[in-house]
Amino acid sequence: MAKSKILVGLEIGSTKTCMVVGEIRPDATATIIGAGEVLSAGVRKGEIADQNMARQCVRDAWQLAQDHANVDILNVFLSVTGEHIQSMNNIGSYRLPDDEDIIDEEHMAYAREKSEKIELAPDRFVINTETGGYSIDGGEPTRHPAGLSGRTLDINSHIIHGVLSRVKNSLLCVHNIPLEVEEMVFAPLATAQMVLTRQQKETGALLIDIGGGTTDYICYRNSEVVASGCIPFGGNSINSDIIKMLNQRVSKEAAEYLKCTEGDAFGDVNDRSLAQFRSDLGMHEVNVERGVLNRIIRNRLADTLLRVRDRIPEELLRQEGMRLYLSGGTSMMRGLDGLAYHIFRIPVMQPEQVAPGEAHYLSDPRYCTAIGLIRYAQRFDDDAMTAENASLLTKFLNIFRNR
Repeated sequence: MAKSKILVGLEIGSTKTCMVVGEIRPDATATIIGAGEVLSAGVRKGEIADQNMARQCVRDAWQLAQDHANVDILNVFLSVTGEHIQSMNNIGSYRLPDDEDIIDEEHMAYAREKSEKIELAPDRFVINTETGGYSIDGGEPTRHPAGLSGRTLDINSHIIHGVLSRVKNSLLCVHNIPLEVEEMVFAPLATAQMVLTRQQKETGALLIDIGGGTTDYICYRNSEVVASGCIPFGGNSINSDIIKMLNQRVSKEAAEYLKCTEGDAFGDVNDRSLAQFRSDLGMHEVNVERGVLNRIIRNRLADTLLRVRDRIPEELLRQEGMRLYLSGGTSMMRGLDGLAYHIFRIPVMQPEQVAPGEAHYLSDPRYCTAIGLIRYAQRFDDDAMTAENASLLTKFLNIFRNR
């Protein structure tokens, strides 16, 4: 009788470190059976800045997740992000031999291998490769060309790569717990598994995940990944702007409160009414015109969204059926949907507000990446992958030794 599998996703974010435990039943249904979450330390803009502090956060989240799920956790799927991560599309083309015109698995493998083969600088490392559909003699893409007649087989691969040493920092942080990393996943790839349906990927979807330290994005057309990347600004950048631009003493707590409770990303910048913050003990008070607060929030978010827009080919945004989906903790910002529509001019889907302190994991946009890792992991055969990729760390060390 088939047994259930346990899969674990780990997100080491700028704001929180979260480990989610999923149980995959024989019928492929997934259930979240536990989670561990702590505030992050030693992480800046999605990257490890202090190994000791970040590792302690991972260890704390690991222990909480084990206690909550009542399982021993030895392996994780790890999300990574950072400004250094880039992507590119590469087409692999294979022409069948003159005496053959029926496509088989071997022909497909040749085309796929060519699409995944790229020249990178010595300091860069391929994190993920997402292959699209096959095109036969320039026709419409298909996922299953085997058995069809044709002369030329093309396939596009979306290749995501980052700086080797900076990716390795995340890997070492987890390995020294010690935990084994089964696969590293560029964060928006995981997020998309939670946020987007197959139909949405097919018709066209731009997903923008605005976290505390970074804004990750990924774009789908005809179910294929065609663009992805990371902008090094997030909700924490808005807080920093509020602290910097208000001519009074403003704590991080006050900035976060004003942003989430009083601010509006698409609100009236001429509103003279006062937004107020007072600490629990009444010792610290901040007063700011709502128009000033709205302008600070709008400027930062508009700058971030414009940076994303400039990286997406214009023809993708004008494609019929394209939609923009927001995720991440900052995605619940009041007025963000209006601002995003103003910039992208496509329908915007914004998640509903979640009450502070609540953790409804499946409906909370703050946990889409961590839970998305579980769904991403289902795409792999765990046993085969464990045998083939016994240690990602060994791969990294071999790369460094050979340079």
